[in-house]
Amino acid sequence: MAGPVRLTGPAAVVEWIGPWRPRVVGVDSPCSLAEEGKTMRDCERLFSPRTLCGIRPTPSASTLARQRRKRGAAATYYEWIEHGLELYAALREAKLTAIDVFPTASWTRWLGPRRGESRARWSSRALASRHLRGVPSHLGQDGRDAIGAALTACAYTNRRYEPFGEMVVPLADDRRGPARR
Repeated sequence: MAGPVRLTGPAAVVEWIGPWRPRVVGVDSPCSLAEEGKTMRDCERLFSPRTLCGIRPTPSASTLARQRRKRGAAATYYEWIEHGLELYAALREAKLTAIDVFPTASWTRWLGPRRGESRARWSSRALASRHLRGVPSHLGQDGRDAIGAALTACAYTNRRYEPFGEMVVPLADDRRGPARR
């Protein structure tokens, strides 16, 4: 196990993961934008607190452009989506298979809903429920979600997942992850 590591962009990510030769890379970002005139992707409509968990909607290209014209922090609100799309392109160019994952949905499948618990505590408990060795003890949310994305990619590789349109969510009973060392 390696990480967490701060990388400077999609090319650095592709270079960093290359030696592991992954079958699948789980990306914690939408792989596409909403269609014009829609407020979210069709696959995101399948998520609700009643069916699995809430989700932030992905904007259309025109909404993304309007947001970019705003001032201050609002202009960069969707940067994570823009960078995610750049990463998908770099992974495609490197001939690596990437899947659209939503770690909150993965944690929900594995542990159950948050029910008011802080996201940090809840996702820490969900990560601990995976019984992995070598996980750093003081991970931030991004680190936990990166591991959740990788575990979701393992579930996908093992065909232990449910597709929600473009998104991949592991099955609740999936205990098969990477080899434990």
